[in-house]
Amino acid sequence: MLTIAQAISPPLDLHRTSLGQYLLEKKLISPVQLHAALAEQQVTQERLGFILARDGFISRKTLLDAIIATNADQIHSEYVFSNIVPGELLLSTQTMVVAETDSVIYLATLGSEKQALVEFAPYYPGIPLVFVSANFEQMDNYLEDVRAMLQDDDSLVDKLLRKAFSDGVSDIHIVPRYNSYSVLCRHLGVRQLTHEGDLDEYNTLAARIKDLSRMDLAERRIPQDGSFQMEFNGKLVDLRVSSVPTTNSEYITIRLLDPDRVQPSLTGLGISRVDDWRKGLSRPEGINLICGPTGSGKTTTLSASIRELDRFGSSIFTLEDPVELRLPYIGQVNVNPAVGLDFARGIRAFMRTDPDVIIVGEIRDVETARNAIKAGETGHLVMGTLHTRSIHGAAQRLRDLDVPANELVYLLRSVLVQRLIRVICPKCKGARCPFCRDSGYSSRTIISECAYFPTDVEVSRMLAGERWWPSLLEDAIALCETGATDRKEVIRVFGEDAIVYFNNVDNFGHASALAKLPTIEKVN
Repeated sequence: MLTIAQAISPPLDLHRTSLGQYLLEKKLISPVQLHAALAEQQVTQERLGFILARDGFISRKTLLDAIIATNADQIHSEYVFSNIVPGELLLSTQTMVVAETDSVIYLATLGSEKQALVEFAPYYPGIPLVFVSANFEQMDNYLEDVRAMLQDDDSLVDKLLRKAFSDGVSDIHIVPRYNSYSVLCRHLGVRQLTHEGDLDEYNTLAARIKDLSRMDLAERRIPQDGSFQMEFNGKLVDLRVSSVPTTNSEYITIRLLDPDRVQPSLTGLGISRVDDWRKGLSRPEGINLICGPTGSGKTTTLSASIRELDRFGSSIFTLEDPVELRLPYIGQVNVNPAVGLDFARGIRAFMRTDPDVIIVGEIRDVETARNAIKAGETGHLVMGTLHTRSIHGAAQRLRDLDVPANELVYLLRSVLVQRLIRVICPKCKGARCPFCRDSGYSSRTIISECAYFPTDVEVSRMLAGERWWPSLLEDAIALCETGATDRKEVIRVFGEDAIVYFNNVDNFGHASALAKLPTIEKVN
């Protein structure tokens, strides 16, 4: 006889799929994660790999590698709108980019494979091109989308967003001026001018974006926030929109929250002392802080940290303004001041919902800080963010929010301060190529300072002004010395402090340079 639990949810064979078995054997997912994905598949009938990637258990890259390793014939169900190959070439050769990996590029074509091989090889120098069987319906849809992106009569918003997605843009700035408007896209942290148009075009573009974002079209006097979703490369991407009234109409900013760009593992983010951060997360109670300026990747690190927690065995709640990256199996709450749901009220509500972990998007006022402290004192693990630029600055910020030092001593577990810095393109070594969009840089990594405080003794030492961890600038310098980035980029991020350091290196050598930097605290 079946038990009630078996009748509602019959036992699942975790090894019934080659993909699931492969991921288990490689320890890329846990049995619990696979069980949850298979249970979801029974309800939705979606592909297992798609579910695993959507739920944040694996990255898209891991999924592609697993498909290739277990059943390469299934790779034809994937597709990519590449920013490397011109759309005109895709149409002329009737070719679809199926997948781009570090070692192989997979293509499907309705035309001549030999011709496509010759035409595509210059765009992927030194990387083998492998052709797979074409899914004809998918190919037609893919080429139609490419054609639409190239046509002048296609939606301007659609063209703008699809181009931004394929180029790996993080933010789009739409800036009205006296007689025209500009579109600037932020790629790897740096804005670039990508389009110029007249004000009639701007009015059409702004109205469409506000309509999609569910903003008030008639209201142009006050700031507004909104959001919408768009399908790209077979996934839904969230877009967060903000408008600010200026002397020349509304300045509109769109943030692209592409789940494929979110690293599921803390290991892949480049945090130098990531084990110290993990030690703080392993504790059953206390406070852990992620700090840094706006745009320093705090949300991504927070998301990766959550993904490493036991989302099934622990009850996890987040309070965000707004929710940016959706994570299954946890309670994510949007702050809504219009109805009285602020950070402080949200934390108080969480305390009545049997939580194990409480995550605050930002500790920004006295009441939120007090409630976060209270949650840590009552046996909960608390994570929060602060806009500070050093570990000592984080402690001082909490003191400014009326958190007594004696409470910090017993509750602070780990503090991570971070910024983002561009990494030299591994294919052209900074010489500029299509892969890095002629910038010389291929991606960004985190530079950080991180400390774990196992007991009140270490916290007391830190509060007294001691430091025994590398600072942000020291971490950036170490990265530069490995050749992963260069002096120009370190100077872009740190300004005068970096200039002084490199001048001292040139004049006195590396050992003397650190000692001559007044902004770098001496390591005890």
